[in-house]
Amino acid sequence: MGRGVWRTVRVGGQTNLFQHLLVEEQGTFPANEETGEPRSRVLPFAPKSQGGRLPPVLPWALALTVILVSFLGISTLPMIGEEPRRGQVAREMYWAGDWLVPREQGQLYCTRPPLQNWLIGAIGVWQGTFDVWAVRLPSALALVLAAGICWTVAKRQIGPVAGTVAGIAYLTTGQSLTIGQLGETDSLFAALLGGALLMWISGQNKSEGGWHWVIAGFLAGLAALTKGLQAPVYFVVSTAGFLLISRQGNRIAGKQYLASMGAMVLPIALWSIPYCLSAGLQATREIWFGQVEERLATRGFFAHFVSFPVETMGAMLPWSLLLAAWADRPFRRWATKYRSLITYLMVCLTVGFVSLWVIPEAKNRYFLPLYLPAALLFSLPWQYVSETSDESSNFSPAQPRGFVVFLRLLQALAVLGGAGAIFFCFAKFLPISADALRKLQLPLLSTAVICVLAVLTIVAIQLTVRNPTSSNLASSALAIGLFLGVGHRVGILPVQRQLLWSPREQIQSLAGELRAPEKLSSLGPVPAAFRFHYPYFVRQLPRETPVEGLPDPVFCLTGTMYASQARVVPKSGQPVLQFSWNGRVIVCPRLSFSWEPRRVIALGRTPTRDPQPVVIVGEALPKAKTEMPPDTAFARALETGPGTHP
Repeated sequence: MGRGVWRTVRVGGQTNLFQHLLVEEQGTFPANEETGEPRSRVLPFAPKSQGGRLPPVLPWALALTVILVSFLGISTLPMIGEEPRRGQVAREMYWAGDWLVPREQGQLYCTRPPLQNWLIGAIGVWQGTFDVWAVRLPSALALVLAAGICWTVAKRQIGPVAGTVAGIAYLTTGQSLTIGQLGETDSLFAALLGGALLMWISGQNKSEGGWHWVIAGFLAGLAALTKGLQAPVYFVVSTAGFLLISRQGNRIAGKQYLASMGAMVLPIALWSIPYCLSAGLQATREIWFGQVEERLATRGFFAHFVSFPVETMGAMLPWSLLLAAWADRPFRRWATKYRSLITYLMVCLTVGFVSLWVIPEAKNRYFLPLYLPAALLFSLPWQYVSETSDESSNFSPAQPRGFVVFLRLLQALAVLGGAGAIFFCFAKFLPISADALRKLQLPLLSTAVICVLAVLTIVAIQLTVRNPTSSNLASSALAIGLFLGVGHRVGILPVQRQLLWSPREQIQSLAGELRAPEKLSSLGPVPAAFRFHYPYFVRQLPRETPVEGLPDPVFCLTGTMYASQARVVPKSGQPVLQFSWNGRVIVCPRLSFSWEPRRVIALGRTPTRDPQPVVIVGEALPKAKTEMPPDTAFARALETGPGTHP
């Protein structure tokens, strides 16, 4: 076989690092068995790593770090955002005994496919209750899966130090720490789709890689059952685009690639066909395309176009700072041996980024699945330093300036983190005027843990800068992961908990006060934040339901609470009613019968939010009582306060 040489694709007269193709120029190769055409020989993604081996204890330390960051503090925060909805849909599927069709208050729920609801339902049935653990455990397990895939693929394709860094980097980006543990669909979706993209790498250049591609396609199909068609679009465009760029377009029609497409379609079809037969074609179309159509808008395009790149880099902090290492020429030269891998990762990132960049309604968290490919890019400077250090006799090779700056900034962050923990621990004893700061007290144990981790990080980084061996580099990455991940769980989450409001106790006490709590119904939909904590099914009735149609005189409906009349925002459409409650103004839809309020339960994330979404629990008044002179606060409000807004 002839000696291979690099072939470089030039665009506009300039060499593009991420468009180098690894093709051997000379030699005769057997024909492709699937197409009958001669096939080019593509070198493996990663040459054999020259980095030194890591001590056996480090992989176990990585596993412990992943488990701590994934599960520690999982129940600290109250249920927020869409978490109650995810849990309530699963609970209603269990109550109805129908695991095929997602519903809310008995109505079709056509926003998400049901994979996450199935997992929540399975955990809820297993433990006998649908609580915060049932809702968030799938996301925590998804963090473990994603970190494990990053570690495995980076270790095999780049090197052992890169594997450690990639697993830690995905777990501890700002976005992952903030939402990765919550019971939203983002964490599970990211693990499945990002895992599919990385799994495809493992089988790209192997004769037995068909199984890797089949597994990758199946993961992409499961990702579609989690959040929608974004997953198959990203997977197909990224993988096919890479094959075309690398002059392997003939493989798109090959058996292995078609098998991966079949594996992707299989789970989608296994659910979609029975769902369509049960719920109808319109519901099937809405559940797959509804949200996509809603977000295809042009309003706010320019502001989003400018801000989204900055937000993306900010959400991946602190690890996105490592991109500055690419300014180092020796590092870029070293990275050319991974050019095929880098090309693939860049294709994945570009496909995801551009698709979100041009849609003003796209949120930054939608980019989370691409954090897995990005984690491999972040790990490359670490592997470079590891290999050049092991080749150096005095362990003092030149390190990329961006890499050194990253380590120094992490040292500074550790100092600030330790100082901040001490401040919040003893804030109530300090002579400060801000009452809000004095109330945000950090437990002494949390403060001690953060300070120990901060010192560990500072020392580990200092040793790495002076002697950047493979062991020191991996140890520094683990120390950074523990400081960022565990520090967030024991330091940031308790402070957030003091700022947030949970209606759980009020809602559960309400059920104990009602004569027939199982008969409570709602006039119109009520938020899942109320229904998830209410122990019984809340049936939804049309808002125009007459008093005779109520299963019980006590009912509930959705409203808005304002701090004062001046804050009230006029409503358009249906008539509304205003009344005073504990010095605040409540606005709700006007009903067709007379009633009086019994409870008003706030559902906002903070108790001081203005305006505040609320659920009003009311009781229909008997006809005889409505003919008597009004003597309740609500009746007096009807005489003086309420009105119909245009």
